[in-house]
Amino acid sequence: MRLSISRLAPIPMGLTLAAFGVVTPPATAQAGTPGPDLLGVSQSATAPTNPVVGTPPTEASKTTLATSQALMVNVTSCSESDLQAAIGAVATVGGTVNLRPRCTYTLTDATPPNDDNGLPVIKNNVTINGRGDTITRAATAANFRFFEIDGTNGNLTLNNLTLSNGHASNSLGNGRGGAIWLSGIGPALTLNDTSLTTNTADTYGGAIDNDNGVVSVNRSTLHNNRASAGGAVFVSPFGGSGTATVDRSRITGSHATILAGGIAAAVGTTVTLTRTRLADNDVTGTNAQGGGIAQAGTMTLKRSEVIGNTTTGSHAQGGGLFDTSGTVKLTDTPVAGNTTNGTNSRGGGIFDTGSGTVDLTHSLVTNNRALGTDADGGGIFKASGTVTRIVSPVARNQPNNCGNPSTVSGCS
Repeated sequence: MRLSISRLAPIPMGLTLAAFGVVTPPATAQAGTPGPDLLGVSQSATAPTNPVVGTPPTEASKTTLATSQALMVNVTSCSESDLQAAIGAVATVGGTVNLRPRCTYTLTDATPPNDDNGLPVIKNNVTINGRGDTITRAATAANFRFFEIDGTNGNLTLNNLTLSNGHASNSLGNGRGGAIWLSGIGPALTLNDTSLTTNTADTYGGAIDNDNGVVSVNRSTLHNNRASAGGAVFVSPFGGSGTATVDRSRITGSHATILAGGIAAAVGTTVTLTRTRLADNDVTGTNAQGGGIAQAGTMTLKRSEVIGNTTTGSHAQGGGLFDTSGTVKLTDTPVAGNTTNGTNSRGGGIFDTGSGTVDLTHSLVTNNRALGTDADGGGIFKASGTVTRIVSPVARNQPNNCGNPSTVSGCS
């Protein structure tokens, strides 16, 4: 049985659909409020302060009835309107969108079309299959992120796709998640062979802000993103729990102005990195913390790398990793070539404070630097908390390995 597109929802040319269901427009996006207590995740409307992106086809589309009720939408053009319609068709009922290979979809709206999102809010189980495609925000467009994933049923999977130049702004929204924001209770995001690059959030999560959701990143790259906290990723429990797993991926070249150039993880969160490179991220500003990672939850790194990250500014801490009152376990994960630079800077490689615990197993801490007047702890600086080492040498750091005097057992 074949039905003309006019018999269904108003899907424009350039789309083919299979296995249709009832299509309803996405509901109003849930509002959220960023807050100042970054790793403790107090929520408020103020910006954080420190605690510590064609031509349509000529033929009309057809819709096919199938036994399954899940929508499958094939986007046959590279036009913005076709992309919007395709995602709108599945956003609330679920389904799959297959993009035309190697297209660049440029979003040009002068006003964000879906609250502060460039694309419809995801409220059901949605998969978007790219084949080397890019979705980008035009430089002349309003500031908006691409996706909000909302609530328990919100589940978005992106395959072989790039999202670039998203901007979640305080003036047009809540400033969270430059490319993607997980909001509400228990949404989920999976990235496979996907790149999030050059996205900006005015508050949390330059690429991804995960509030009380589940994030899985596989064989993907997060590069050159920017935020106040969590230059690439911010993970928050937001009244529940937030988790993130990252496997065989790269988090590189991202920037923050308060803490965590790469990943920020708040109290009550769980983050696991496996075979992942966290490199060349930075935080610049007074009391800059955690060039690569700043965290107060439970974080595990296995066969990964924390390399070449930087904090710069007066009282900068933890060029590679900053932990406060959380638990960090590194196994077969070198912490190398990280730098903290500024007056009274501490912990070129690792800074641990509060009741934090840092466990190193077969993880070399080397060639890290604490620079500037009264700098200390080139490799590790333990203000308080506990640092343990199992076959994990701390060597060749400047101006010293573990502070002067050292408070890390067995390290001088």
